[in-house]
Amino acid sequence: MLSVFLFARRWLGCFGVLSAVLFLGVPGMASEGRASFTSLLSGGTSPKGLGGFHSSPARFAEGAYGVSFYWMDDVDEISWNLSLDFGSDAYRVGTFVSYQSMDSLYRNLYSEASFAKTWARLAVGMGYGIDMEWVPGDVFWTRHRFKWGANYLWRQVSVSGMLSGFLDEGVSPVVGIHWISDESISAFVESDFDYLHVGAVFRWKFFDMTTCYRFPDFAVAVQLSVRWGRFGASYERGFHHNTLGWNGVHVSRWIR
Repeated sequence: MLSVFLFARRWLGCFGVLSAVLFLGVPGMASEGRASFTSLLSGGTSPKGLGGFHSSPARFAEGAYGVSFYWMDDVDEISWNLSLDFGSDAYRVGTFVSYQSMDSLYRNLYSEASFAKTWARLAVGMGYGIDMEWVPGDVFWTRHRFKWGANYLWRQVSVSGMLSGFLDEGVSPVVGIHWISDESISAFVESDFDYLHVGAVFRWKFFDMTTCYRFPDFAVAVQLSVRWGRFGASYERGFHHNTLGWNGVHVSRWIR
């Protein structure tokens, strides 16, 4: 059984490298698709975007796919992530696959699928994820995770909430308000009732910058994105005064 997941690790790594080679050099706007340890850059309750570990299943379809790579400072911990979004005005289907490794001590393969029923102003969705973890040459175990979410649009404001959790850990809530402007700036506020995330998105013709601040226990995350036509790319950085920071690159393409 372990050999199957080691093969999956090699396949995901090769696919991620190939995808990066195909997309690099083509500027565009990046989406989400973030790994589990990248929670500082919030925005998971956004009404649109590629799904990630922290994202709500209640989203409106855009039609896109992307690949991302994340790594942490000063430790050998990395994550490859693949995400896909498709649907219509009536529904959205999202998938997310993440492979994570930490030195030679730990491996993780997380796969998630979500579905949302959407109307003009409302999206209601549910997601299921299976988490496969193992220590190379030793133990292997699985866990199951569920998500439930709702998102309501009112003019330029999105109000959303999500419940998520592993069966062996219980449920955690997240609520968010996003102001989505057609102009050069948008903003959002999210909370999991332990932390408050406040962020803003600044847009220019080909370039976006997203900043996010966490309170209390202050932390900062920044995302820089470029876009050209249907393609996008970004670099993300999150850091905190007494924990390890993380970095990420993401490339994506819209198919609608």
